[in-house]
Amino acid sequence: MGQSFEDIANLAEGIGNSFLHEDKVNLEMIAESENISFIEGNYGNHFLGQLVHYSNKFYIILNLDQLANCESGRIRFTIAHELGHYFIDEHRTKLEKGISLSFDENSDSFKSKKMESAANNFAAHLLMPKNHFIEQIKVLDPGISGILTLKTKYETSIESTIYHYLKLDLSACLMIRWFADSTFHYASCSKKFSNIIGFKKKPIPVRFDERYINKQVEILDSTECKFIESASPISRWISTIMQGTKMDILGLEQTIKLGEFGGITMLIFQK
Repeated sequence: MGQSFEDIANLAEGIGNSFLHEDKVNLEMIAESENISFIEGNYGNHFLGQLVHYSNKFYIILNLDQLANCESGRIRFTIAHELGHYFIDEHRTKLEKGISLSFDENSDSFKSKKMESAANNFAAHLLMPKNHFIEQIKVLDPGISGILTLKTKYETSIESTIYHYLKLDLSACLMIRWFADSTFHYASCSKKFSNIIGFKKKPIPVRFDERYINKQVEILDSTECKFIESASPISRWISTIMQGTKMDILGLEQTIKLGEFGGITMLIFQK
């Protein structure tokens, strides 16, 4: 039996805490401690990063064609993800046997997605160790304001920091990710939010309004604020909640743009 997601999270948190310096995990030192070298090159659109094993040594290959224009948080997550493949026993063993994690012909898509999810789980807990994250967020403003502070401290991306916040279930919170053309990308929420709407299955029953997002973008473009916020009924965003019913409670809605990558809208309830 392989390592569970909880085991992987605990492993990553322990490593992260060991290499945490002034609130930021030193990924280069982690790689150096395991004798992992970095190779940078131009590899088109095939991958962001890749862990390879050659002549009894591991290398992390970084694709400059994909990462050159990315913010540091995206690059750091890519490195942390590849370190995940190294520290997760099953992944490392496959590579040592000469089996590619990306191009294994005998691997089904479900197993491949599970391996990538495991490495993402490792990366999040490595960059943002759970207990340290929780202690930091306690003294910060709720939602995007506090998350932006943690993003700067950990040098992570806004999206990965918000997603980590949701998965740690620190409040009843919904995240809606949208593209630059104001169309829907995906939604994720905390368990506490699922309990509020009484919906356990996926996908989340989101009511997405492109016109509303366009108006939010217009407001953001007309101001120098990093994000905007207002009170919003849950029925605006969840299709299974009818307007004006007992379930239609008010939350704090916050919206932030991510440049050419679109933006994020959050709905937060403090209970």
